[in-house]
Amino acid sequence: MSEPHAIQSPGGNARRYMSISALYLFIYYGFGAFYPLITQYYNAIHLTGTQIGLISAITPVVSIVTQPMWGMICDRYQIRKPVLVLTLIVSALVSLLFPAVSTFALVFLLYTLLSVFQSALVPVSDSLALGYAKQHNMQFGDIRLWGAVGFALAAFVTGLALEQWGSNVIFYSYCAACLIAVFFLRGIPDNIEAPQFKVSIVKGLGRLLRIPRFTLFLVAAFFIFGSVNANNIWFALYYQHIGGSVAGIGLAFLLFAGSEAPFMKLAAYLIRRWGLEATLLLAGIVSALRWFWYSTAPGTAEVIAMFFIQGLSVGFYLASAAQFVRENTPASLQVTALAIFGSVGQGLGSMTCNLAAGVIKDYASILGVYVFLGAATAVGLIPLLLIRFGPWKKPSPSLE
Repeated sequence: MSEPHAIQSPGGNARRYMSISALYLFIYYGFGAFYPLITQYYNAIHLTGTQIGLISAITPVVSIVTQPMWGMICDRYQIRKPVLVLTLIVSALVSLLFPAVSTFALVFLLYTLLSVFQSALVPVSDSLALGYAKQHNMQFGDIRLWGAVGFALAAFVTGLALEQWGSNVIFYSYCAACLIAVFFLRGIPDNIEAPQFKVSIVKGLGRLLRIPRFTLFLVAAFFIFGSVNANNIWFALYYQHIGGSVAGIGLAFLLFAGSEAPFMKLAAYLIRRWGLEATLLLAGIVSALRWFWYSTAPGTAEVIAMFFIQGLSVGFYLASAAQFVRENTPASLQVTALAIFGSVGQGLGSMTCNLAAGVIKDYASILGVYVFLGAATAVGLIPLLLIRFGPWKKPSPSLE
């Protein structure tokens, strides 16, 4: 029997591609409206740096617990689209409660609730997109790039709107984006095959941690990737501290995010020419220098003019990191290894860096936060140097 997509009309395929691309566009539009500008809301309700750090640490902690839960529900009952509809709608509704609260305890509670449902959006939409790409012989990146477009566009547009109408526009924009995403989700077929990932993270962890190159890489990710994620929260306050406007924050994120894609393509050439380890080291060195440079309070014009260092650092790192994991772990554990990498870098590393940055913001200044991020990234270079020049320069021959 022929595959379902083989009997679909070209027009039907085009509509389905438009629907899944628009789903990514609006999910990430919501993220772009929320995360780069949320500190404007915190400032408006007079939260301290320590309180901001505590709130910002919630999402990675919650995600470590709830993402596997949502995955098990989707796999057990094969209800990915209903789960995505539920989590998008609840996330939208919870976001509308933020303008009504102004105390740390209530914001903390709402942010925790939002994180529970928001944590399903990326893995479940990725599962749909991966299945669709496989059925139609496409590259996942051809779909995922619409998320980068949505994030960059939202940061810019919401920054302009926030300057005119205040911080509540963050939540209205996020809510609208989630609800529009639900509309486009209806156009995605129900018969998309789900990727089957059978390996348990718990069972695979012990074996993976016995691979020195992978363990060193996780330590590096904790510091380097954790600092990158912390910057996404603290940059808005930093940019205003050096004299920038709220609209300028949106422009900066538009340029920063826009620079990642071309540098990710350039990274493929560097990896072939210099190797993965050298490319990762370059990304880490540029990141450390970037944060230390930010701590000297350069002018906003200089920060905007040097927007491409986001591509040199984050673009190169993202392009190299997943490939490093795939090439340095056994094939049977690669999905588990990627999940652990995400939990350590985006989860534990982001949580720790945000908590520390919040305390530093209160007792030093926002410039002190960037001294800390630069130092943390420099520490993350040490395990990368050990990978490149230490006794583990080559992958273990036992990898299969």
